[in-house]
This record gives sequence, C-alpha cells and structure tokens, in this order.
Amino acid sequence: MPTKVYYMYDIVFSPPVKQRQKRNRLFHHLQTTVRPEIFNPRLVYDSNAIAYSPGRMDLAGNSGATFSVMLGKNEEQPTDKPGAIQIRISLTSSDAINAGDVSDITNDRKITQRSITATNLMQLIVRQGPNQAHANNGRAYFPGKERLQIRGTGIELWRGIFQSVRPTLGRMVLTIDTSTAAVYKSGSLIDVMMDFLNTGNIRTLQMNEKDPKFHSLEKFLKKLQIKIQTGINGGRSRIKSIRGLVPAGGEYTFFKESEGKKVTVAQHFKDAYNMDCEHRHIVGINLAGKKDGGAEVVPAEFCVVEPGQFFRHKIPESATSQMVKFATTRPLDRLEKIKKGAADYNTSEYIRESGMIVDTKHMAIKASILAPQKLQYGGNDTIIVDNGSWNVMRKKFFNPAPIKSWAVINLCPERVQVRQCEYFAQGLQASCTALDVAQLLGIYAGGGHNVDSDLESAMEDIWKKTQNAEVIANTILVVILPQNAAAIRTAVKRWGDVTRGIRTQCIREGKVGNANNQYYNNVALKINARLGGTNLRGISAIMAELDKQFTIIMGADVGHPGPGVQKPSVTSLVYSHDRYATQYAAFSAFQAPRMEIIADLQTFVSNAVNNWGQKNRKTPARIFFFRDGVSEGEFVRVSDDEIQQIKAGIDDVWAQRKLTEPKPLLTFIVVGKRHHTVFFPRHGEGPADRTGNCVAGSVIDGDEITHPANEDFYLQSHSAIQGTCRSSHYIVLLNENRERFPLPAIQELAYSLCHVYAKATRSVSIPAPLACARGPFHIGSNAVLTFDDGMSTSTGSQSNFDLESWKSAWRPTSKRLENAMYFL
Repeated sequence: MPTKVYYMYDIVFSPPVKQRQKRNRLFHHLQTTVRPEIFNPRLVYDSNAIAYSPGRMDLAGNSGATFSVMLGKNEEQPTDKPGAIQIRISLTSSDAINAGDVSDITNDRKITQRSITATNLMQLIVRQGPNQAHANNGRAYFPGKERLQIRGTGIELWRGIFQSVRPTLGRMVLTIDTSTAAVYKSGSLIDVMMDFLNTGNIRTLQMNEKDPKFHSLEKFLKKLQIKIQTGINGGRSRIKSIRGLVPAGGEYTFFKESEGKKVTVAQHFKDAYNMDCEHRHIVGINLAGKKDGGAEVVPAEFCVVEPGQFFRHKIPESATSQMVKFATTRPLDRLEKIKKGAADYNTSEYIRESGMIVDTKHMAIKASILAPQKLQYGGNDTIIVDNGSWNVMRKKFFNPAPIKSWAVINLCPERVQVRQCEYFAQGLQASCTALDVAQLLGIYAGGGHNVDSDLESAMEDIWKKTQNAEVIANTILVVILPQNAAAIRTAVKRWGDVTRGIRTQCIREGKVGNANNQYYNNVALKINARLGGTNLRGISAIMAELDKQFTIIMGADVGHPGPGVQKPSVTSLVYSHDRYATQYAAFSAFQAPRMEIIADLQTFVSNAVNNWGQKNRKTPARIFFFRDGVSEGEFVRVSDDEIQQIKAGIDDVWAQRKLTEPKPLLTFIVVGKRHHTVFFPRHGEGPADRTGNCVAGSVIDGDEITHPANEDFYLQSHSAIQGTCRSSHYIVLLNENRERFPLPAIQELAYSLCHVYAKATRSVSIPAPLACARGPFHIGSNAVLTFDDGMSTSTGSQSNFDLESWKSAWRPTSKRLENAMYFL
C-alpha cells in the first residue's frame, strides 16, 4: 500500500483541450519543463480533470494557481499569447486521501466512497509511469515493439500490456495481461493514404468529391493528428488534426491578405517556406472544421502521421483473421509477456514516491474442477464430455424436426458452379437423414446485387411446386454467400427473419467445395434448431433439479456502437421456453448510443414470461437472469434498475392475467467475458489440456482472487482450440433461489448450460445465447439509415442523436419466427 497521504486537485484547461493525448503532453510539459521546481514530487494525473499530489502543494494562491503553457516553449507564456493554454490547478478539499482506506473493501467487505477514491488513486499511481512513456488508452500501454502491419488498411496491430489494481480479501492485487490495439501507421501521410487505398500508384490520390474512395479516405483520416513539416529540411513543425480533404490540394486557392490577392496553396508554400509542391493534383489536407467557415489546406506531401494513434473504428473485415492470429498467444508465451510487463513496476518514480511496493511474482491460487457433463441425444444415446468438446458423428438428434421444404440459393454463381451446389446439397442431405428431409426443390442462382429479388424469385418457384402454405412456412433456404459479404448476409437475414419469416442458413462459398462430414453435421445442428427441433439435452444432477420446478433461463446484453459513431445501441433478451433450457426465443430493440441499462427490459420480460406461460400452460417458479457486458463500475446502477424492471415485468403479467400463484424467484448474475484475469495451470503440477490451458470445468472462487464485497467466481467452461483460454467472471448480485441454488449449484448450472448451446459441439463461454449483434437485420431495406458503414463518425453530440428516426426504421421479427431460434 502507498505509505504517503495524497491530496486531490481539479485540473482545468482554458481554452478546453479535447484530445486526451494533448492534455497529457501539456500537463507533463508543465511538470517536467515549465515549472519542475513546483511539481516536485510530480502529481499523478488522470488525463482528464483530476490529479493527486503526494503531500499538499505549495502554491502561491494557497489552494490553487494558473500556469500558461505552450508545447515547444520551455517557459511560462503570456496569458494573451496566441496558442497558449491556461492550466488551472485547484485543491478540491483540505482532507487528505489515505490509500489505507481501501481496507473498507479488503477487510470490512464494504464499498464506500473513500475506498473507491483510494482505489482510483492506486490505479493511477501504478499506471502513470508506463502510460507517460508509451502510447496508451488509459488501461493498457503499447510500447510499439511488437507490431504487425496489415496491408491495404493503413493500420497496424500493436501488442501491449493491460494493468489494473483490484481489491481482494485482505489486500490489493495488480492484474496484468497482454492487450492488442489497432493503430494508424505512422510516417509519410501519402504512404498511409496509398496503403489504405491498397495502391502503389500515387495518381490514385487524384480524386474528386464524387469518387466513393474520396469519402472513405476522408472518414479514415478524420481527427488523425499529423505533423506539418516546414522550413529547411522540415526544421519547423506543428501538430494539427485532419478535419477533411479537398481535391487537388496544391491547386486550391485562397485569399492571401498580405498580398491582397488569391494564391494557390502550392504558391504559398513556395513563397513562405521555399518548398516545392511536387504533387499538386492529389488530395490536400483541410485543417479547418465546418464551424471555421472555410478551409485551411496543406499539401499531403508535407505531412507526417504521428506515431501511436489508436484506430477507433471497426476493423476491416479483411483484417479480422490477421487480428485474431496476432492476438492469439500460447499460454506459456503469454505468461512470459506478462512477466516482462510486470518487471519494471518498482522502478517507476510514482510508485517509489508513494512508498508502495509491487510483488511482481504471479500468484499461485487454488482451483477446483467440476465433474464432466453428461449429454443425451436421440435413442437414449448418452456421452460424457471430454474437456469441453464432443463428436456428433452417428448421433441422432434428441428431437428431430422434419425438413418439409428446402432449396439452395447460390449468390456467387460466377465462382460456385451448379455441380458444386448439387454435390454440397447431397452431402448435407445425407447428414440430415434423421430430420426426414424432403426432396430438394431446386438450386437457384442470384447475383447478390438485389438480394430481396433473388430470394423472392426462388420462393415464387417453390410456391408453384408446392402450392402448400404450411410447407412454405417451414421452408429453409440454404444460401451460399461470397467469402467476404457482410452486407449481403445482412440483406439475407433481414429478408428471412424480418420481412418474410423464412428460415435461412448461410454458407460461405469457401465451404462448398471443401465440406466434410463434420461440417455437414454442424450445419444440420443449426437447421434442426432453427426448425424447432432439439439437438441434445443435459442430464446432470443440476439440470434434473432445474426440471423439478418450471424455470426460465434469460440472457441479456447491450451492443454499443464504436466511439464517435452516431448509431443506436442494440439491446436483446433471449429466454428459454422448454423444460431442458435448450430452446430460446429473442427480443431486440434500439436505444440511445452507449446507454448501458436496457430501457425496454420491463417489456421484454413481460412478453417473455407471458409467452412462456402460453406455451407451457404453467407459471414459472424461478428465473435465472444472466446479464452480459456490464463493467464493474456499472454493477450497482445497472443491477438496481434492471432488477426493478424484471420485477415490474413479472408484476405486469400477474396483473394482466389476474394470477394468484406465487411469483417466480429471481437470480440475477452478471457474466463478464472481457476481463483480464488469466489463469495458467501450474507448470508440471496442475492439470492442463493439450494446448497448455487449464482444463474445461475449472472454477476459481477463493478469497485470494474474488471480490471481497461481491459473491463471484471464475468459470472456464470451454477449452481453447488455440491460444490462451479466458474464463468467464460470474457476479451474483441477487439470489432469491439460494435455498436450492447456493453458489456451488450456480457454478454447476452455469457449466451445464454452457453445454446445451444448440449449434455447438463444444462447450461455450457463456450460459445463454445472445442476439444483440442482430441490429442491422431489423433496419427496413428502404430506410436511409444503415449499420453497414463501420467508420461513420459523429459531428454532433449524443444529445442531438435522433433515436426516433432509428426506431421508426426498426422492423420487428416476423411473427412466424417469434418463437424460433432464427438468431443462431
């Protein structure tokens, strides 16, 4: 623990500085260069509006002072000098902050405001040194030593180190893990632009505003910081942010007041800096925003991209596999990287100044292993799962659903021939024999340019052949898609799930000619589940307990847009409606961007409980609610609101139906997948799987790693195919079912549910399927709004976001599929 007491100070920049990186540079420059005699020892700064001082500062204004700072200048500047930034430092309170206040959590198991403040202070002390030395996003730093360039994107991948201080019983621990970030390539701006456009010809940059590449490049570059190099050999430079592009930047003209006439940008740079513009006709860089009422243009050839700038948009689909490969490391390799990341903490001036000592050796903790799961297929055929995976070869489905009508739609006929489709259909039909497969109604070709038309044309022909509405309602279309075709897949799913209520099964073109029995079987799993069949069921003791009283399993999540993207968040709820917790239905909706609480949860729950009751002719006795994606800082706020909404949704059903039975007991569990607590089997001692990971079924719930004030545990329910396996973190925030389901029973329940995900032959990492990624499918095909552009950025604030326009464009799931697992 830090031995010194700290004081909190407010930090205010005038004029405001929006860029976090620039605030850091200015504050660091103030402490180390402009007034180092005052900032001794240095403050730890949170990159926003708070700093902590080890001891009370001796400021002329007693409780505050203002400093005028300019990057590149070593002394304080006149307050009226253009470009100078005023940094006001003010003591927030005369009360000292004692890091020992974390004992409220670590010893007394109570979360208090002073313990939160002390924890935040320790967090900053630990992160300050590496974050100042390297590019960082606050929680992780990236030295840039391990990187991978991705051709044709303008970005590269950097490996870094995540760091976080967390409370456990009796002490604070430091969580360290590897992290991966996408970063803009640095260096010549022209080179970066050409790489983004995947061209080696600089003439490609001779674009006008009507060229689609112009707008995609502009979106890619917006807000990117560049160094503009002028003077002899670029001896003078300034750092600016890109606001936009202009065609033929060197030829752009503006009125030069000193000469009383219009001049071109190229002529201005020649006159002012004796610099020749060699590429006048390529796009130029606009440094002025729309509010500035004009353009400030510089030639791209004089610009250099600053290193270490994070790419905050969606990673291009073509780069996803490279991202996964780069981020994937074997357990022993990952552990070594973590050890290296921990080695230098005790050399940090901020840690030394605080009096804190970090034990850099990784912790040894105890784990238990849950019993292997037992699964039942058709014909009472049971299997015992071996380390999270099993084979469905020669297995019959527990409850097969007949395929009354099916067809193949080929949306890439120029690359996939009819004979290949026929061969694929034969292989798939052979694997679906248990499903009582009807004769294939046809193989249809479409160009993929008008998906709705292609699919409607096929359905018209199928209707002519069947003349049976019931058969049409149970048709499944196997749709062959181009390899990289997110937009086409969205159109297929929108048509099938929303517009027409026809089940679709998408297949990538690369699988058509290379499919084997295992692949066919996996497709058959999805088809059977989509048609309402049951592939398997769990027969563990805990599932038997679940079956004794009617139970609903619910899973909920919120999918958020990327930073700066003015698109709604997508909420979803899935709920089981069979006795085996294998069949689910789903609801989805839009809400305001980055709002974590599910606004429509009361309605979702009311509809789910009502639908469950109509199908089962009973009232549920228990609800287990698994909430995904809530950060630790949001636990209390989100759970309080959503538990109240769940209860209100149940009340609505009881009131509407005038029910007198007891209301269901609720267990509310947050499930976190994106944490950085990583477990490794003890080398040569602990049980490990063939990849060197902890075995599936490993549970870690000891006091040395869990939260003192929460009831939580870590469960590694799945095995890794490659890389290092990450467990899921379960936090039980309400358990009204504790009598029958104490914490060990919840661990067993979660593990069992991870084995009955309909489309999997491996245990999965979370207990219930999620559907929040399906937002794009619910936008009407004629709507102006779209999810397809991953790099759309906001020019306004969230308060200007027009949610009603998005809600108006929302189209609900077809009634025909409301209770089906269309979302698999």
